[in-house]
Amino acid sequence: MFRLFFSLLLICLFSNSINAQTNAAPTGRLTTQDLSPEDARLRKETNEVETFARKLASLKTAFAEKDASRMVAYEAYILRAMRIETNQLAASTTEPNNSNLEKMNATLVAFEGHAFDPAQPEAAARDFAKLDEFLKMMKEVESSK
Repeated sequence: MFRLFFSLLLICLFSNSINAQTNAAPTGRLTTQDLSPEDARLRKETNEVETFARKLASLKTAFAEKDASRMVAYEAYILRAMRIETNQLAASTTEPNNSNLEKMNATLVAFEGHAFDPAQPEAAARDFAKLDEFLKMMKEVESSK
């Protein structure tokens, strides 16, 4: 008798948990798998630009605070993001002399092996202006797709 009661209890609990999972309301948050390929690509591009902007702002803050270790980390991230962006643009562009690609490559080359020096704020201001221009070009490329 106990075995029968226990078996029925387990079946009931199991069927209730399955029913609850299938009737669960959607969370409202879309994952990349829920999006169309074009929307997923656009979300990825938007996230790349937003992340670059945040890391650039963090680099500026670290520079202002003269925090060398954070400056190195953020500059490494920014350099990697610049490489990825220029590679993506080079792969997707059909124009041989794309002006944004040329400017982005020139900025990337200028920052290879670069290090911000808190003792030279004028040079850093020029470098930050170049990075701001790179971010602006990233936004232009994103909006043109």
